[in-house]
Amino acid sequence: MKFLKDDITTLQNLASAPLSYTTTYKKGFTNLEVFMKFSVAVTETITITLDSKNGANYDTVLKTKSLYDENSFIYETSKHFFKGDQIKIQCTNANGVGTAYSIIKAKEI
Repeated sequence: MKFLKDDITTLQNLASAPLSYTTTYKKGFTNLEVFMKFSVAVTETITITLDSKNGANYDTVLKTKSLYDENSFIYETSKHFFKGDQIKIQCTNANGVGTAYSIIKAKEI
């Protein structure tokens, strides 16, 4: 297996808007890892979704986690994703504080 060319990194100031990011992988992938770190302890909800190549009717929530005064979050899976599938990461900004930093890693199949 080869690593995808680069890790995907994104950040969002939660004082101005929630985080919503969708990958743009061109090949199938596996061994997905999503790491999130926050500039301050946050109380927010994180959602990781499979954005299916087959359309919105086939999108699947992979993980939802409510954070309570926490500084980080990790999601890992060895699930296989097919060419055209994407991963969407979202974090609410209900409390309007802090910055969310995320890294998405995966391996090509």
